[in-house]
Amino acid sequence: MARKANYEEKISAIEAKIEKKHNEIKALKSQLSDLKAKKADGDYKDLTDYMQANNISAEEVLAKIKK
Repeated sequence: MARKANYEEKISAIEAKIEKKHNEIKALKSQLSDLKAKKADGDYKDLTDYMQANNISAEEVLAKIKK
């Protein structure tokens, strides 16, 4: 006689795996967001340092960009 599959257990196991992966993705998205913010802060600091070192104002930078 063929063995009857326990679909409820299989469904539950797959749903648990999906939930686990969902939580992992959420954590990764949070890490990504944090890294992007840190990169943006670093880029902004580099830009302002360069502007100060070369005596360039924000208005001058915007004028160059808009051309």
